[in-house]
Amino acid sequence: MGKVKQLASIALVGSMSLTMLAACGSNDNSNGGAANANKPSGSAAGTNAKNGSGSNAAGTTNDAPKKDVALNFWTISLSPNFDDYINGRIKKYEDEHPGITVKWTDLPYGSMENKLLTSIAGGNSPDVVNLNTGMTLTLAAKNALVDLNKEATEEQRSIYFPDLYNSTKLGDSAYAFPWYFGLSVFMYNKKIYEEAGLDPNKPPVTFEELKQQAVQIKEKTGKYGFTLVSNPPADLYFAGVPMISDDKKKIILDTPEALEWAKWNKSLYDEGVIPKDSVGADANYATDKYQGGQIATLTTGANFLNRVKTNAPDVYGNTLVAKMPAKKEGGNYQASLMDVVVPTMSKNHKEAIDFANYITNDESQLEFCKVVNILPSTKKAAADPFFTQAGDDPESKAKIIAASMVGQAKDFTLGIKDESKVLDPLWKGWTKMMLGQQSPEEMLKTAEAEMQKQLDAVNADN
Repeated sequence: MGKVKQLASIALVGSMSLTMLAACGSNDNSNGGAANANKPSGSAAGTNAKNGSGSNAAGTTNDAPKKDVALNFWTISLSPNFDDYINGRIKKYEDEHPGITVKWTDLPYGSMENKLLTSIAGGNSPDVVNLNTGMTLTLAAKNALVDLNKEATEEQRSIYFPDLYNSTKLGDSAYAFPWYFGLSVFMYNKKIYEEAGLDPNKPPVTFEELKQQAVQIKEKTGKYGFTLVSNPPADLYFAGVPMISDDKKKIILDTPEALEWAKWNKSLYDEGVIPKDSVGADANYATDKYQGGQIATLTTGANFLNRVKTNAPDVYGNTLVAKMPAKKEGGNYQASLMDVVVPTMSKNHKEAIDFANYITNDESQLEFCKVVNILPSTKKAAADPFFTQAGDDPESKAKIIAASMVGQAKDFTLGIKDESKVLDPLWKGWTKMMLGQQSPEEMLKTAEAEMQKQLDAVNADN
């Protein structure tokens, strides 16, 4: 979704799902995809134990009856940490669908898009693929993915939260079943709040309240209230800025709502409310400062609490958890969403859609959430007692609070191809503004004009 390293990207704002899986699924925090390299050929790491010939070898036309179908299923960085879960779900599906076999291949995040495009171009497409929203929209714009609004059933589509299902919508088409994701929660140090004369039972409910509490914390304790973990495009959108017209032809950035949000952010830096070195920092920076007792709050994914628990048990013991402050009353929260898609080059659309729906259904997602600290995109799974009943420790409370926000979760996107190119001027301009190289007014005007040029070029190529 664009500049993932600038100003603590969208992935970290929403507690990046892949980071979450790596952090929670392994004691040594190793990357599942990278770990595959040392696994022997034929092991469950990276490719499941089933032998499949691939969709192109087994497939026929969609209308013809199929006796035996082999589906190729590709995921991003799930092996080896989640081999038992994925292989278990595949076995259950195969047992319930005689004649269908599923061959699982896991790839590192950085190689998935290029490898998928290469396989499609070579006529050897997988049937079911795990992508993030940005990759999904890029491939959808190339007509490389099945339109699930046309080929999936209403029963299959209806199990997901609408905002999450529509995250991959282009026009009247939608190109993915949403899978797992993460949400940020508000974590804060009870001891520092008390030292600052603040009531720890009254966490901020708006960002302005957060700022005011941070000012008091700085005055009373000399410590910072928070660091800015920001994603300008998503933050502006959730603050009420349209960003793009419904017909995808006009950038709408320079608005009163955008100026108000930009000035508010700039004031944090100018008034010393946030550390000077926090501009451009990520959630790792914020977590390090929080577990070191240097800042009072942490606004990121609940999975980062595990690091605090390990590295700073005293701080963890003083940690309270609350819902994220809102940018806009009743607004959405950014979700770092993983999706499951079906490439158009698959010769087994019906079976592929069925398996994609199965691996993301209520049962599959609830089981996955019990293995690792993630959130489900399906309504029934999110309502399970697993997400409403838990212990009193910070991690358990964070899980319940995050789950209560699922209905307001949305993966921000412009819904266009080459989105990162269009958003790039905003990322760069935002950094310049925070560092005092541009005024908020100048930044918004310039960024809107440059984004419009990029959008015009994208639309001209369509």
